[in-house]
Amino acid sequence: MDRVERLAALASFFACSAAEAERLNNAMAFVTYAHGQTLIHQGDMGAKVWIVLAGQAQLQVIGGDGQVQLLMAHGPGELFGALPHERVFVSDVIARDRIAVLEIASISLNRLMQEETRIGSGLAMILARQYHAALDRMAARITLSATGRVCAELLNAAGDGDSIAPPPVVAALGLMAQTTRETASRTINGLMRRGIVRREADRLTIVSRKLLEDMVI
Repeated sequence: MDRVERLAALASFFACSAAEAERLNNAMAFVTYAHGQTLIHQGDMGAKVWIVLAGQAQLQVIGGDGQVQLLMAHGPGELFGALPHERVFVSDVIARDRIAVLEIASISLNRLMQEETRIGSGLAMILARQYHAALDRMAARITLSATGRVCAELLNAAGDGDSIAPPPVVAALGLMAQTTRETASRTINGLMRRGIVRREADRLTIVSRKLLEDMVI
C-alpha cells in the first residue's frame, strides 16, 4: 500500500481531513506480518497501537487447561493495542494469513487525539463499532449452536460478497466460532455436500447465502 492509499484509508477510518490524515500517517509506520507471526506476547508490556489495513489479527489466550482460546479478531479498519497508555497485554496477538498494519506509539496517538478533535472523535466511532461487534459475538456464543456460529463466521468473513479468499483455515474458523476444529470441519463438509458452499483452490464460494443464513440458529 503506497502513501496515497494509506492517507485515503486513514481519512476514511477516522472520518478526518486530509491534513489530519497526513499527521496520523507521519506518526505511523507501515508494517507487514507473515501468517502465524506474533505481534506481541501475552504478559508483555505494550506501548503501541495497531490499525489493520489488510488481513486479520487474532488475540488469543492460553487457558488454565492449556487450550488456546480466541478473545477477539480484528480486521481492516479496526484497531487494537495499548490505549491510551502502555499496558500489559492479556493475550498473544497473532497474524492470520499475511497482514498489513499501521503502527503508532500509544503516547503519540494520545497526543494527536488531544490536539486534533476529529481524530479523537473518529477513534471513538471506531471503538464504538468494535464494541458492538464484540457484543454481537458474545450474544452469538450464548444463543447460537456451534454449527450456527461457524455459519455466522463464514457470513461475516464474506461480508457483502459471496466468496472468502483465501479460503478459511478450519482451525482458525473453529477458534473464531468458539468451537473445535472438528466441529468447524464437519460444518464445512456438510455445507459442501448440500451445495450451500463450494471450496476451490483459492477461495470458498457461498452458493446460496439464504440457505447459509438459515443455518445460523
